[in-house]
Amino acid sequence: MTTYLVTGANRGIGLEYCRQLKEQGEVIAVCRSPSPELKALGVQIAADIDLTSEQAVKDLATRLNGQKIDVLINNAGIIERVTLENLDFASIRRQFEVNAIAPLRLTTTLLPNLDA
Repeated sequence: MTTYLVTGANRGIGLEYCRQLKEQGEVIAVCRSPSPELKALGVQIAADIDLTSEQAVKDLATRLNGQKIDVLINNAGIIERVTLENLDFASIRRQFEVNAIAPLRLTTTLLPNLDA
C-alpha cells in the first residue's frame, strides 16, 4: 500500500489531494489545524505543524517514528498581494520561508522515511 504525506492538507488543493489519495493508499495529512472536512475523511492527521519551525518539523519526524513515505506532496504555501507601492519585506520574507525553505526543510528531514 502506498503512503502519501500531504502538507497544507486542511483545505483547498491539499484537502482534495487527501480526499482522492485515500482511495489509493494511506494518507498522512499535515497541517496547523485540521478542518472539519479533513477530520471527516478519516485519514491520519498530523496537526499543530508549523513547517517554518525547525523544531516542529523534527517533532513531525519523531511522530512518524520511521514510517515509510512513498510520496511526499509539499502543497503548503501562502501568497500575499504586494505591489511596489506597498512593498512589505517582512511579508516577502515570510512567503519565501513558507514556500521555498519549509519544503526543503521538510524533505531533508524526512529523507530517512522516503528512503525506507
